[in-house]
Amino acid sequence: MTILTNAEIFVDGELKKLDIALEEDKICALGRNLEGEQRIDCSGKIVLPGLIDVHVHARDLKQSHKEDWESLGRAAIAGGVTTVFAMPNTDPPLDTVERVRDYRRRAQASKINAKVYGAITLGNYKNLEQIAPHVDAFKLYLGETTGHLSVSDKKLHREIFKSVTQTEKILTVHAQRGGDPQDVTRHEADDICYVLDLAAAYKTKLHIAHVTTQRAVEAILEAKRSKVDVSFETCPHYLYFTAKDRESRGAWLKMNPPLATEEDREFLWWALQEGLIDMIATDHAPHTIEEKIVGYAKAPAGVPGIEFLLPLLFDAVNASKLSLGRLVEVCCTNPARRFGLTHKGEIAVGRDADLVVIDPDREKTITRKDVGSRCGWSPYEGLTLRGWPVMVFVGGLKRNPPCAALSNERQN
Repeated sequence: MTILTNAEIFVDGELKKLDIALEEDKICALGRNLEGEQRIDCSGKIVLPGLIDVHVHARDLKQSHKEDWESLGRAAIAGGVTTVFAMPNTDPPLDTVERVRDYRRRAQASKINAKVYGAITLGNYKNLEQIAPHVDAFKLYLGETTGHLSVSDKKLHREIFKSVTQTEKILTVHAQRGGDPQDVTRHEADDICYVLDLAAAYKTKLHIAHVTTQRAVEAILEAKRSKVDVSFETCPHYLYFTAKDRESRGAWLKMNPPLATEEDREFLWWALQEGLIDMIATDHAPHTIEEKIVGYAKAPAGVPGIEFLLPLLFDAVNASKLSLGRLVEVCCTNPARRFGLTHKGEIAVGRDADLVVIDPDREKTITRKDVGSRCGWSPYEGLTLRGWPVMVFVGGLKRNPPCAALSNERQN
C-alpha cells in the first residue's frame, strides 16, 4: 500500500489536508495518519484527480513521425493527463473493427488510460452497430480536417445520427465547415445549430468539439435549455490566442477551426469561470517543425497541446482567472460523467488511483528543448507558468513528469 501524506487533496469540491492510500489500482482510504508500506511526502503540494482529455490525436501508424503512443503518453503525463480519447482520423483511419483493435494494442505503449473513437465514413456508416462494441465513442467530421474524413451529404447526416443513437454511444462532431478563417468563425454558430437540430430530432447523445465563439456557446446553451442531450468543449489555444496572433505567427497557429476574436476569447474565459463550458480538451494535433515551416497556405492545420494542459490552467488558477473547482470540473469530473468513466474523475474511496500531484508555486518558462511530444515544438513556447505536475499516478503506478526532475526553475 502506498500513502501520499501531507498534501492538500481536492475532495468533495474543496482542498482538505488528508492522506491518500493507494492499493493496486484503486484509492482504498482517505484520512489522517494512514499507515502503509511506502509513504510519499507531498508537503506543500496539491493533489487532483488525473485529467481526462477527450480530444487527442495520437497519430502513430503511418504518421508516427508526428507522434506515436509512447511519445503521446510521455506528453500526457507532463500535462497531468491520465486518460485520453484518441481521435480516429489516423492514417489509415479507425473505421473498421480490425483497425480499432490494432490501435488499442498500440495504445498500451502510452502507459496511460487510452480510449478510442471510431471514425464514421462514407464506407462504414451503415455498419456502425458492428463497430460500436469496440469503440468508446464515434466521431463525425462535417468540416475538412487531417485525414479527409468529412461527410457532406445532409441526407447521410440524418442516417448517421439515427444510427449512432441506436448504438447508445456519444457522437462527437466536428461541426465547423472549412474555408477562409474569418468565414469559419462567422458561420460557426450556424454550423453548430445544424447539428443541434439533428441531435434533437434523433435524440442523439451529442458532443461538440472545439467551440471558439460566443454565438456558438450561446446556441448550445439554448439547446440545453430545450433538453437537447449535448455537451461541448473548448481548447486552451482558444483561451490563450486570437486571430491577431495568427496574423503574426502564421502557420504555427494554424488550426481547424481557426482562432477567433479577442472578444470571443474574453467571453470563453468568462463562460469557463461561470460554469457554462462543459470541458476543456486540448485537440492535441501534432505536426512536425518541417511540416509547419512551409508557410501558412501549405502547412497542415493543428497544434500540439496536451503536455501543457494542467500548467496552463493552474497558472490561470494562480492568477485568479479560474477557480480550482472549475478546473477539476472541466478537466476531470465532467468528462468522466459524460463519457461514462464511472471510476474516474474524482478522488474518493473505490475510484481509480489516477492522480496528479502539483507544486502550486513551481514556476517555469516553456522552451522548445522541454517539449516531449515527438513533433518537437509547442505554440506555448515562451510562456512562464506557475503550478506544475511533479508526480502522476496512473492506476496506482507512479509516473514522473519531466518537471519532477527540474532543478533550475524559480521557486516562489
